[in-house]
Amino acid sequence: MASGLNSRKLLMLVPCDIFPPVHGGSTRVRFTIKHLLKTNQLNVLVNHVYSVGGKIELIHPNLSVRYCPKTTLDALGYRSVLFNPFYVKQAHYLMRNTSSDIIQCELLWSAPSGILLKKKFKRPLVLVDHNVEYLKFKEAGKFVYSLLLRTIEKKCCEQADKIVVVSELDRDNLSILYDIPKEKIQVIRNCTDSDKFKYTQKGRNYVRQKYGIDNETIVITFVGKLDYTPNVSAVKYIAGKIYPVILKDHPKTKFLIVGANYKPLMNYQKKNIIFTGYVNNLADYLSASDIVIIPIDSGSGTRIKTLEAASCSRPVVSTKKGTEGQDFRDKKEMMITDSVDQHFIECIKELIEDEHMRETLGKNARQKIENQYDWKQEIKKFEEVYEEVL
Repeated sequence: MASGLNSRKLLMLVPCDIFPPVHGGSTRVRFTIKHLLKTNQLNVLVNHVYSVGGKIELIHPNLSVRYCPKTTLDALGYRSVLFNPFYVKQAHYLMRNTSSDIIQCELLWSAPSGILLKKKFKRPLVLVDHNVEYLKFKEAGKFVYSLLLRTIEKKCCEQADKIVVVSELDRDNLSILYDIPKEKIQVIRNCTDSDKFKYTQKGRNYVRQKYGIDNETIVITFVGKLDYTPNVSAVKYIAGKIYPVILKDHPKTKFLIVGANYKPLMNYQKKNIIFTGYVNNLADYLSASDIVIIPIDSGSGTRIKTLEAASCSRPVVSTKKGTEGQDFRDKKEMMITDSVDQHFIECIKELIEDEHMRETLGKNARQKIENQYDWKQEIKKFEEVYEEVL
């Protein structure tokens, strides 16, 4: 039960598992819940999509979590939630038994279920659209599927009482694509937990000792869910374009590839490339890194891994795509290039050879996180959204 101070009840529909979060979208949801439960009572429906079998480690009197039963549909990923009758049934059950004041749909995929609840129970619907899904799949070359998503996304945006997006760019795209008034769309940027994601010498030592890496060796790290097409391309870039050039001049350099579902990419493993698999102590792995790279040239997403690296005071080399929608400045807080080109590789080499620059970029990146990308401040915008729709 919520305390007497907490009169607002939210039903949050989440299309994937978040215990633990394994990618940017689930990480954002996990952070959102952590901070919202301090002032709201949350009833959360999660799914087994992208689950690694973790336990619900977030315990609070204002939080109730229920899982949709496992089904064979889960293997289809997010899109399974669009037509999973068990998910709809569980959402209806929770709404009926919690009498929630607001329905909040995380990601587009849970929105059709939310619309059904809105119509039956006459409650306002908040859609948190982590990406403009139509544009994401169009860019990936999935044109037929993207057209279907455009129809779904347009309908869901029209039915929502308020839409939350992660950047001004997404706000502009949604408004133009679907003729949605901009005042209906609230930007609540992705942030990170700066208390959890911070550099520690203990974490650095632990990871380096685990892999037998001495203190003088430069470690370059990439983090991402490794069955996501843009991240697969990033691994190919690392193994085929970046690794050979870096190792030629700096043969002791190690590359860490951190992320779940890496086994299909094991043919890219080389002597100095280590696939770690999923890790639940990512801040330690970032602390162990001398440079974090984001060789992304397609896709969209939450870009939370960029924020986590910055929060750990790590110097980052990224494409513009990897920092899209964020406010990092080239050569001030990060090294940012147009694409995964020769300039990208030269930026890595420059950081390898200049320890002072690594320290300066890392320090400035951490300062930017504390000033602009901390959930403690950004989460207050959700309260404004709730007041408006009620």
